[in-house]
Amino acid sequence: MVSTFQPTTASAAVEGLPQLFEAAAAAGVEAVVLFDLSGREPGQWTLVIKDDMCRVLPGRTIEPTVTMTMDSDLWLAIARGEKSGRDAFMNGEYQVSGDLAFMMRFGKIFPVR
Repeated sequence: MVSTFQPTTASAAVEGLPQLFEAAAAAGVEAVVLFDLSGREPGQWTLVIKDDMCRVLPGRTIEPTVTMTMDSDLWLAIARGEKSGRDAFMNGEYQVSGDLAFMMRFGKIFPVR
């Protein structure tokens, strides 16, 4: 299923995550996710989830509880719902370090619509 969230760049896909944020699914969650993207659109963004709020900051601003390292084109495909993030992770297409239990909830907190 292709998402109605259709960012055209990897940075827009990270910066748009607050639009997808499901506060109820994030109840009690405090996490800092560092997106470390390489490839055509390299960059780093910090995603902060705390007190049922979500915000994105440019760069690595806070020590992350989770770091996601991947190619920017892969992130864009996942964000657009064109590729399963879980399948891509299981296939070794990107790396996650830190709190893997939080990552199991990521898809529920940020459902691709």
